Amino acid sequence: MRFDDGRAEGVRGLELRNGCGLCATLVTDRALDALELNYRGVPLTWLGPGGLASPRSYVPTVEEFERGFFGGLVTTCGLTAFGPPGSDRWGSWSQHGRVNWLPAQDVATSVDWQAPEPRIHVEGVVREARMFGENLRLERSWTMPIGINRLVLRDRVTNEGGTPIPHMLLYHCNIGYPLLDEETFWTVSQTAVTPRDDEAAKGIATWNRGGKPKAGFREQVFIHEPEADADGWAFATVCNPRLCNGLLLTVSYRPDQLPALFTWRMLGYGTYVMAAEPANCPTIEGRIEAERRGTLPMLEPGESREYELQFDVRSL
Repeated sequence: MRFDDGRAEGVRGLELRNGCGLCATLVTDRALDALELNYRGVPLTWLGPGGLASPRSYVPTVEEFERGFFGGLVTTCGLTAFGPPGSDRWGSWSQHGRVNWLPAQDVATSVDWQAPEPRIHVEGVVREARMFGENLRLERSWTMPIGINRLVLRDRVTNEGGTPIPHMLLYHCNIGYPLLDEETFWTVSQTAVTPRDDEAAKGIATWNRGGKPKAGFREQVFIHEPEADADGWAFATVCNPRLCNGLLLTVSYRPDQLPALFTWRMLGYGTYVMAAEPANCPTIEGRIEAERRGTLPMLEPGESREYELQFDVRSL
């Protein structure tokens, strides 16, 4: 489909329905990210106040991420930096990097009824590249099993350039009303949780709880130490016990691929959202700080990294 109004005019999209209540909207022209996820007509994700915007509206300013952040089930942050904007010997970047503004190419869709698990499948390629700089290729696929309330994201990032390049990647997974309200809570497989700053420290006792919207609320970010199960997976599950007799959305990921998890708590008027953010770098303060701490991931020429996330929805 194509959006035809406002800043989203001309943006290509895809709607996936699995036949038993799950519906996802992917945005081809914004890195093939996931704009919405609905379950039996109930919206699960938060959408930013500016809504969906076309890449044509992008302006490289300090505030551009905030103006163009649609939120959704997944906003991809990277591929060379996430966190605050900055500049170093590899170049400059805006908040949370550039990749979410880049359109996918070679997009293909299919429905496979002959597979052991019948499925809807979408794949495409996103390139983040510039002369004398990074040359990164993101091969992305989404799979929705038919008859199962699950959505699977698989990514492969390859350095097709001739020099080592910083590679920071974060998946911003955002939930909103009505899944988020004062009864909502998170359950995270972890060994520890710490606040990012003094503002987060004020909310450490309630880091995993929702609440009513509050005027003047300031965002809180928490840093988690993921703990994998016997199969190598970690998870963050959000539950609202009074929605659909108890509705749960679980974000699963592999700490051997994404060794960090952050959660975002923002209970303000108009910006009422909580998020789980698996990442490949534990330094949420950005690329400059990651290099200083020795935590900055690098991709060598020809090297690839693979990542997988799984989203499961169920009611109690």
